Amino acid sequence: MTEDERARTLEFGTHRARFDPPDIVRVWWIGPSIIGQIDTLYTWTATMIPDGSTYFVIADMSRLEEVGPAARKAAAGDARARRIAGLAIIGASFHMRVLMGMFLKALRVFYGQKMFQMKYFEREEDALVWVAAERARRAATSG
Repeated sequence: MTEDERARTLEFGTHRARFDPPDIVRVWWIGPSIIGQIDTLYTWTATMIPDGSTYFVIADMSRLEEVGPAARKAAAGDARARRIAGLAIIGASFHMRVLMGMFLKALRVFYGQKMFQMKYFEREEDALVWVAAERARRAATSG
């Protein structure tokens, strides 16, 4: 890993995140997720993308064991989630897909609007193609 890659990487608990400029945050969830780790991830992301710009998240959930109710509530209730432009989820189990659907519904309840597109993938390559298409779609509708 280069020095630049190290500067763009976060290890938090058993999990890892990496910022890929200009607007992708990749997260590898490994083991259980706890409330403080959600805050750590949002805070770190704000330092990587400080101007309030939106960004895409590619989350590998293939090794995520659980997301407790407090962590789900913290993630959905945090206004920093409004900066997410799209969420690509890789390798999520059926249980995690249900929980992520509930997460998106909770965001809509908290903020009263459609938040972002969320899509499930088995392969990282497919997630990257989707992010590129979403980025292009958003650029075409904003200008």
